[in-house]
Amino acid sequence: MSKPRILVSGASVAGPALAYWLVRAGCQVTVVERAPTLRTSGQGLDVRDTARDVIKKMGIFDLIRDKSSHEEGVRFVDSNNKVLANFGVDLESGNGDTFTSDVEILRGELAGILYDVTKDDVSYIFGDMVQSLEETDTEVRVEFANGTPVTPFDLVVAADGIGSKIRTMAFGQDAVNVRSLNSYVSYFSVPLADTDSMWSRAHSVPGGRALVVRPDNVGRTRAFLSVTAYDGSDARLPRFAKATKEGIPAQKALVQELFQDAGWEISRLLKGMHESDDFYLQHVAQVRLNRWSNGRVALVGDAAYSPSPFTGMGTSLAFIGAYVLAGEISRHPGNIPAALESYEKVLRPYFETVQTLPPGIPWILNPQSALGVKALQTTVWCIGLLSKSGILGYLGKIAAYIPFGRDYPFKLPEYEAFNQ
Repeated sequence: MSKPRILVSGASVAGPALAYWLVRAGCQVTVVERAPTLRTSGQGLDVRDTARDVIKKMGIFDLIRDKSSHEEGVRFVDSNNKVLANFGVDLESGNGDTFTSDVEILRGELAGILYDVTKDDVSYIFGDMVQSLEETDTEVRVEFANGTPVTPFDLVVAADGIGSKIRTMAFGQDAVNVRSLNSYVSYFSVPLADTDSMWSRAHSVPGGRALVVRPDNVGRTRAFLSVTAYDGSDARLPRFAKATKEGIPAQKALVQELFQDAGWEISRLLKGMHESDDFYLQHVAQVRLNRWSNGRVALVGDAAYSPSPFTGMGTSLAFIGAYVLAGEISRHPGNIPAALESYEKVLRPYFETVQTLPPGIPWILNPQSALGVKALQTTVWCIGLLSKSGILGYLGKIAAYIPFGRDYPFKLPEYEAFNQ
């Protein structure tokens, strides 16, 4: 039997992770990336739950942890940098389920690791993208935008993020449910300051605005400025949507306008934002689809089931989804439709629970009024006090036995092809 020919679109995290496992499933894999080179910038990502088992199986767990930010935890602070509560890294549980995971790595560094472990077995095409798909009963003929010859594949997998173009080609715009959480967040790096340490700091101001600074492993500070509206009627949301289409200068100008009165360390952060060359603005949303494949086109990662940054699980779902999709292909040799059906059957119940946000999230964590900010700070202080006393940890152990909420950790299936 000839090797299945599979095209993966996207060379960030989900794409190369999938390529790694597809090679071990006996596939011939090509990854196409529209950027001219591997993207080396991006915000910090963490790996939690069963995804940690996936990267251990890939043999890259220690490498990722060595390149992690080594953040010691997160401190919630007031406008004078007075610490309201500390939440340190949990190094005992081994699942990364705290505000800060011990596996916290910059997106670019993670992409580089995944590229290095796949480049010898996978054909990478940079500076091109899928322009059209023509599907038959046995294959998909792919036309590329920038000169790569038309090529037939047995399967095309979109790993091109929440705004996936391939998803729209295969499913149509009307079939895609991107649920806005009425939030935008800007990411960028700034020079270190005397107030920075290996602790992340988070500060809230009225208007649903949050300011966060985090350490990295390359000698800078990562800044996050986010705006979360109470509902879709907020006049700031269409302004953000417009700016995302106008480019980075317009986006920076809007962030400047909306945050210039925020106090705390905002002058330093806005100055650093304008000087940064790694600025990125993201619309915070979830992707919810009735199915993750259509014919011989499948989706993985944020293109299929983005849970939003509020869950802290986007990267983890990408690793788990990549492992299971490739594993089901190995389990159904020569039968792509059966593999895709099984991929969804195995994962959908777990992934849907991860996507389910607790009531009031994200709005309750991003108050619109000064009174709401004060209430949030008081709540955080109380939780921090309980955490310091050990009561919170004790309650957490009890809660682990209550069948409510997320059913995790997800148990990874074992695939014979991956154990050879």
